[in-house]
Amino acid sequence: MIAAVLMTLINMTGAYLRYLPFRSSLDEEKLGRLKKWYSICAIFSFAINLVIFADGVDYRGYKIGLFVDCLSYFILSMWIIGKKLWQVFVLGMQGLWNFMLHSFSGMILTLTHGGMSEELLPLEMTLFLVMFLALIRVETAFFSKMMPIEGLFNEKMWLVAILPIAIFIGTVLPVVNVTFLATWQGKLSRIFFPVFFFIFYRSTVIFGKAMAENRDLEQKNRVLSIQAASLREENELILKNQDEVSQMKKDLLTNYALLEEMIKDGAIETAKDFIMRQGLKLDATRLKKYSESALLNAAISIYMRRAEKMGIKTICKVDLVEILADESDLAILVSNLLENALKASLKQKNPLRREITMIIRNKGSQNVLEVTNYYDDEINIGESGLPMTEEAGHGLGMSSLELFAKKYGAFYDFSHENGLVTLNVYWQDHL
Repeated sequence: MIAAVLMTLINMTGAYLRYLPFRSSLDEEKLGRLKKWYSICAIFSFAINLVIFADGVDYRGYKIGLFVDCLSYFILSMWIIGKKLWQVFVLGMQGLWNFMLHSFSGMILTLTHGGMSEELLPLEMTLFLVMFLALIRVETAFFSKMMPIEGLFNEKMWLVAILPIAIFIGTVLPVVNVTFLATWQGKLSRIFFPVFFFIFYRSTVIFGKAMAENRDLEQKNRVLSIQAASLREENELILKNQDEVSQMKKDLLTNYALLEEMIKDGAIETAKDFIMRQGLKLDATRLKKYSESALLNAAISIYMRRAEKMGIKTICKVDLVEILADESDLAILVSNLLENALKASLKQKNPLRREITMIIRNKGSQNVLEVTNYYDDEINIGESGLPMTEEAGHGLGMSSLELFAKKYGAFYDFSHENGLVTLNVYWQDHL
């Protein structure tokens, strides 16, 4: 009876540790289901342990109880929480941790009783639970922040996920068919190897956080550079337009005199043509307004004007009633995506396939941003479904898109068919 209770509690500690890394991602519905099924599993686990230890506690029943109960909770987690790859990762880490605590408790009993025997197994389980409770704050902090930094390992994520379970299996196999390791060297190896792995992994996580912070800082610096360049170009454009307007004002009296002579001479058609040409000059000095947002308007105007100067056809439609997202975030995203489209269009050998279309519209709280352009070369698509490149200084557009998606809960769709590149970004405003 006591052994069944102890074994049930031990396996509940493992289930608790495996729950911690996913705690923040669980909604109330999933959390409720998890608690419900964990409670049911604990009842069945206790019943199974009563059967296992009906004739007393031995090493065989002890190991079967650990394995069967652990497997039951693991299957429930896979079903309710999902994230199957990382469930395997967390299982391996929790297995190493519990294995280390079992090793410590066994060594303590060996020191106090001169050896380890089946009669001491209930005491070993009790000691395990005492150590687990004593370290609960450390365990909670460690397992709550266990997930690897997103993007740190890129395509090698599956290798990272199976590494702890592989080490756990390699550590457990030598003692599967024996009761307890006889030598102190063997006992110490069971502890030091998991400890070394935990230290190594924690160092990797800290390094990953530093890399992520540096990446964010680099992104912010690039964003500031883009904003500064945009403001400079906008300022130059305004100054140029002011000069042109000033010159037109100076020429105004001369133009009136020319018109007067044309009318007196009866050259009405010539006068109309002259007036039309003056109107076109005025239009050329006017800053095109795409949006009520000054920052977004500047971002669009600059890249559209650049594209037109380079002989790239542009189509831009902006229909935003109100921008609830931070306008600087949207302006940065638009700037980066248009710059990508511009660079891709310049690489097109056929001038007729140099064209950029951008549409931004919203309906109610729903927002859509679409950018299309032609690109006839091959594009490497990463696991995120977005283009990836190894070229230095490139990839900022996709990075800013991923940051925008993460911040505003947006989702995106990228396609490249028959040379036509289409990127759609969808997000919803939240008041």
